[in-house]
Amino acid sequence: MKHFFKKRKALMFSVLILIAFFTSFSVVVGAGFSWFGGNITTVVQCTCSPGSQVTIANTGHNAMFNGTYLYSPATIKMGGKGIPGGTQILGLYSPGGTCMMIGEPCTSLPITKGTMTIIGTN
Repeated sequence: MKHFFKKRKALMFSVLILIAFFTSFSVVVGAGFSWFGGNITTVVQCTCSPGSQVTIANTGHNAMFNGTYLYSPATIKMGGKGIPGGTQILGLYSPGGTCMMIGEPCTSLPITKGTMTIIGTN
């Protein structure tokens, strides 16, 4: 009987954590952030600015997430191997971002979607 109550207590705690987690995400998403996810196809290190240009490519209904995103030092990593490392990604992004490459003068790589704010990878 004691074992049953321990499992029940752990389950309730887990449910409360998940509710808090998703509630905080809904507040963040409402503040001008958008969801994205899919297959990481390329990662290019920005050489004149901090961060990396990450290309996401999907097929079918997930093709709406296709494009380039900026992975910056400020990006919050929630789990997984991070970038580089993972091949699948899910997270939030905000519009804008710049990835500069060495040149005369430094040139900009396209960031077609925005800057990653929170991510998780496999």
